[in-house]
Amino acid sequence: MRLDAPLLEDYRRTFFLMKRLGYNAIVIWGFYVARDWPLDISSAVSSERGALVNRLIEAAHTQGVRVYTGLGVYSWGFDEIIRANPRLSRGNPSAMCASQPESWDWMRKVIDFAMTRFPVDGASLQSADQGRCKCDQCRRWTDTEYHTRLDIRVSEYIRERWPGRTVAVSGWGMRFDDPASLPALVELSRRIDYLIDVRDSARQRDPSWRRKLIHELSCSFGTLGGPQVEPPQHLARDRWFLPTIRRDSEHMFELYAEGGRACEYFFHILENPGDEISFWMAGKTLSESLVPWHEHLVASIEELYGASQRSTAESLAEMFIRAEDAYLRHLPSLRSGTISIEPLVEDHPGPPVYITKQLTAPQRAQYRDDLKSIAADLRKLAPVVPDKNRVQRISRCLEHAINDLEAS
Repeated sequence: MRLDAPLLEDYRRTFFLMKRLGYNAIVIWGFYVARDWPLDISSAVSSERGALVNRLIEAAHTQGVRVYTGLGVYSWGFDEIIRANPRLSRGNPSAMCASQPESWDWMRKVIDFAMTRFPVDGASLQSADQGRCKCDQCRRWTDTEYHTRLDIRVSEYIRERWPGRTVAVSGWGMRFDDPASLPALVELSRRIDYLIDVRDSARQRDPSWRRKLIHELSCSFGTLGGPQVEPPQHLARDRWFLPTIRRDSEHMFELYAEGGRACEYFFHILENPGDEISFWMAGKTLSESLVPWHEHLVASIEELYGASQRSTAESLAEMFIRAEDAYLRHLPSLRSGTISIEPLVEDHPGPPVYITKQLTAPQRAQYRDDLKSIAADLRKLAPVVPDKNRVQRISRCLEHAINDLEAS
């Protein structure tokens, strides 16, 4: 995972903005390895890379931002270890078997290194990234029971050896909508600080169930904070224009009202004006959840665009909301989760799958027409907006998104 001076400077600017907007922690994956832990574990980090990571963490701590490492639990990063020790896997070549005692020995080696190599403030655990083991011994546990058992063991180990470190669980693979899962989730909640239901699945079968679940848990509960753009790895940063302001803010408000007190909001590309305003709004909403979201939006636009006239800020706010509705009205079931702009795993720029895969041909045509209407109104408004650079960025994003839609 590349880490160099320009990226480190990006992190510094990000940490400064995070403090300003009220974010209090960041989960970072890839401090140690991109994909596979080496057999000796420690050679994953060279001295040069170690120095850069230490500088990154110091920059975060200077702004009062806590740093949690992402940590795969039995599943993610273990492929090379499994290839060298085939008995660790019983059917899944990318996940160690939970019933094999030696699997815990390897997991413990990884935890020891991850929690001591750098001064991290905690860990966000994921046990289902590459699935789970379903051998004859492991299949006696439901998915939720399986993952909570693994996360409980890791959490207890971290808390015993490094008291004071935050332990979180990203609940991929778990059933949050099934009351039968409640005992396992409650047991897990007694060992961790917060639990993330990534897709807000607790409300899938019964919208009232999430409130009941939250009040049964002993830890903080949260989601990703609504639908949001997944940062593309390779596409130009002005290729899309997709704010998620209103839906994220309303999602967070409802979550807070029901007792939710956690959120792992995806980082956004701040050079993209739609992503930038979404990131600002999420920080403000998470910090001041009782303030009406529209007030946060207008205040953010006034600050970012220098729009001191209320009417100008209101007009820009309307355009952001129109751009959000133009796309997300076609995906009404997306309550929480990520929107992939391009394929997630590539080594080169990929196609704009957020339109080619997610929208039908009639929907793409309607989306194109909506963006053209917004672009026309932006040209009329542009002369009275003080920050010309940001307005030009919106215009470029709209132009490129329209071009992609016309080519699809």
